[in-house]
Amino acid sequence: MQHRTIAVLGLGKTKDGDFLSSEDVELLQTLAGYIGIAIQNARLYKSLEQKVAQYERLKDFNENIVESISVGVLAVDLDDRIEFWNSQMEVMFAIPRSETLGRTIGEIFPAAFSQEFRRMRQSSGVHNLYKFRVETRSGDTRMANIAIAPLVTRRFHVIGRLIIVDDITERTDLESQLSQAEKLSSIGLLAAGVAHEVNTPLAVISSYAQLLAKQVQGDEKQSALLDKITKQTFRASEIVNNLLNFSRTAGGEFADVNINQVIHDTLSLLEHQLKSARVRIEEDLYSDLPPIHGNIGKLQQVFLNLFLNAKDAMQGGGTLLVTTRNGSGVTVSISDTGSGIAPDHVSRIYDPFFTTKTAPRNGERRGTGLGLSVTYGIIQEHAGKIWVESREGQGTTFYLEFPFVRKAVNV
Repeated sequence: MQHRTIAVLGLGKTKDGDFLSSEDVELLQTLAGYIGIAIQNARLYKSLEQKVAQYERLKDFNENIVESISVGVLAVDLDDRIEFWNSQMEVMFAIPRSETLGRTIGEIFPAAFSQEFRRMRQSSGVHNLYKFRVETRSGDTRMANIAIAPLVTRRFHVIGRLIIVDDITERTDLESQLSQAEKLSSIGLLAAGVAHEVNTPLAVISSYAQLLAKQVQGDEKQSALLDKITKQTFRASEIVNNLLNFSRTAGGEFADVNINQVIHDTLSLLEHQLKSARVRIEEDLYSDLPPIHGNIGKLQQVFLNLFLNAKDAMQGGGTLLVTTRNGSGVTVSISDTGSGIAPDHVSRIYDPFFTTKTAPRNGERRGTGLGLSVTYGIIQEHAGKIWVESREGQGTTFYLEFPFVRKAVNV
């Protein structure tokens, strides 16, 4: 008995005007109990419907929050089987949710992450993996910050693990570009000062060496020594000029430039060198490529450096493929079939004076390590981007992207 009023039942006389009998009252009392229960059940059912609707709204709201955030979220049970996989994880790893639910971590993720997860799972608390490299199904390598935390109920019972994956690949690339730009800017200022200071004594040494050479004509031994001095001063002068080119990343006349024409002209200049090195040239240039805003001389220097590097990488000959495309900007790719770049060297190739040409080959002089530094500076000056993909023994591809010329619109 709840001893509370559910409803009020009003009684009166019969249709004929007679008072209700005791049997009628007893029947109504019995019915009143059933009516009260029915009314109460109806109210409870309505309240339950409201609670269910409220729960569904809250559930949808919470799921929308998890689906809308820009980090990947997945949950696994105590057997490491995936119970939840949000849309960001689908985008990041190119695996639909339907293929992940019910499967284990080891079946979805590469072995390196699975091992780290099993190691961290053995201890309590939240664990973090900073700048962890994860390979996706498509073969890409993503850089991510990963947090692994216990998944607990309101009563603090552990029912699984929550894994949050923050893809920082683009952020890391941007930080690297900013760091490179700052480093090159600082070194550029130093290079300009050093180059100007060194040029003067080099000119004096070269002049005196040439004067001495005239005075010792006929003495083969001394002439040979002076000839070596002269050649080395020219070599030093070349390095100084490269330093000056590296520091001069501003100025120069800019105009509308046809990238295809610059590439064609540069390849024509190198035709003999490439042919002698048994390098076959393949051009796949987009015919209706829009112009970019640039300096022809500096852009020619960019392509000259990249083409010569490709030639040097193909010591036994090979194929140089140059491609241009029209997309969000003008894109150029320069691919060779050479020896490739070692993974630990890729991040350093734009550093001034860094070179893998450690010794002369076939009578050629070793590199100064300034070519790609100059190239990087010129690309930055043109508001462009440059990046590289390379595997040892499988060749290298440099990608360049330049913005379109922005035309003024008359309103």
